[in-house]
Amino acid sequence: MSKYISIFFLGALVSFLLFFIFGSVFMDGGNPAEEAVYTFGTIIVLFLSFIISQMCYLIDLIKKKR
Repeated sequence: MSKYISIFFLGALVSFLLFFIFGSVFMDGGNPAEEAVYTFGTIIVLFLSFIISQMCYLIDLIKKKR
């Protein structure tokens, strides 16, 4: 189980790093709608990393049952 938790946190860490790297380039502080899009984008990336870790868990579970 710790393998899947580490996959989730690795995906989340990479997404946050990319968000701050690209966010510093794009965010000027002038447009709140643009910052809201970046915030929702980060939330979507977190959910996707959770889904990817759950898919890895399900694939391993199916492999073990065979």
